[in-house]
Amino acid sequence: MKQILRTTTRKAASMKQTVVVLAVALAMGIALGMIGSQVLSAQQIPPTKAKGVTAKAVASLELGPQFPELQGRHLRARVATFEPGGYGAIHSHQDRPTVLYVLQGTLSDCKPDGTCTEVHEGQAKAEGKDSIELWHANRGAKPLTVLVIDISKEP
Repeated sequence: MKQILRTTTRKAASMKQTVVVLAVALAMGIALGMIGSQVLSAQQIPPTKAKGVTAKAVASLELGPQFPELQGRHLRARVATFEPGGYGAIHSHQDRPTVLYVLQGTLSDCKPDGTCTEVHEGQAKAEGKDSIELWHANRGAKPLTVLVIDISKEP
């Protein structure tokens, strides 16, 4: 009888220990999940300088002679290349309407609240005066190439 009692006591202690370990593991999993969701939903710090981005002007047309009300403005086309992991600085389009066309790769269009939308190869995106506090990034493994057409003060 004493042996049965000892065996039962050991099994009960072992079960208690198992329950405690599982409860601690569950609590840690919940805590880590909550921390992770806070990190993912937190605002991102927008980059103030570009990294891994080059842009080459391919054409420019002074608009003043064509349309006097657009004196000092240029219709400009550039090809921008973002290396993998590259990104542009935060900017707005309040005075520079732009159309982007992705020639190669996927463009991530990001906002400080942490949301990013993707523009894939063969897709275009227009950015006007309501496009503020955004930046573009290449989160892919190959270079991203974008045709950028805008109306700018610079040729």
